[in-house]
Amino acid sequence: MQASSARLEHFVQDFLTFSVLETGELKMKFESGDMNACLSEICGFWSARFQQKSVALYFLANEKLPPFVFDYAKVQRVLSNLLDNAAKFTPAGGTVWLHAEPHMWERRSNYLARPGQERRKLKSEVPNSVKVSVSDTGPGIAPEFHQEIFDDFFRLPQAGVSGEGVGLGLAIARRLVQAFGGKIWLESEQGAGCKFCFLLPLRPVGVSAGGAR
Repeated sequence: MQASSARLEHFVQDFLTFSVLETGELKMKFESGDMNACLSEICGFWSARFQQKSVALYFLANEKLPPFVFDYAKVQRVLSNLLDNAAKFTPAGGTVWLHAEPHMWERRSNYLARPGQERRKLKSEVPNSVKVSVSDTGPGIAPEFHQEIFDDFFRLPQAGVSGEGVGLGLAIARRLVQAFGGKIWLESEQGAGCKFCFLLPLRPVGVSAGGAR
């Protein structure tokens, strides 16, 4: 009964979040925060679910992560949807890793080359984003579904996997990450597990000194 209640609550939250995202009424709350604390807390929320499935969940804090401005609650919502997906598809005895690190996000459209310099020869050592990833040892996803997987109401046709969910978890994750000014993608091959990654800019566009947008 508790498990069914938790699933129902998750479905309701997904539909409510999706409705807000559809109407464009999403309010962001950007404040300076500790990403390690954010990830550690969400691991604590999900640890019981993974223990019930006999799946190991690992997170090791990264001392190189600086405090930066992000929406703490909505980042945890993205992570919850990614962890829910990993819990569904990782078999008993499997492993899920949660990781975050500073990252240099190279945006070609924002680049202005100096005369006589070639882009491919330049290398910036200053991170401008944080890369967060959720990796699992599940069945993996074939390349032809790597874009569709983030579509609204898309459910992967996969034999031998429970049909839980309505196909909104990853779509909501994508929309929230885009609202942060970030990007999200999947690295996977069939039979080789999944690695969902997303980037959060250290300085979100349009955020005032007080943290609102």
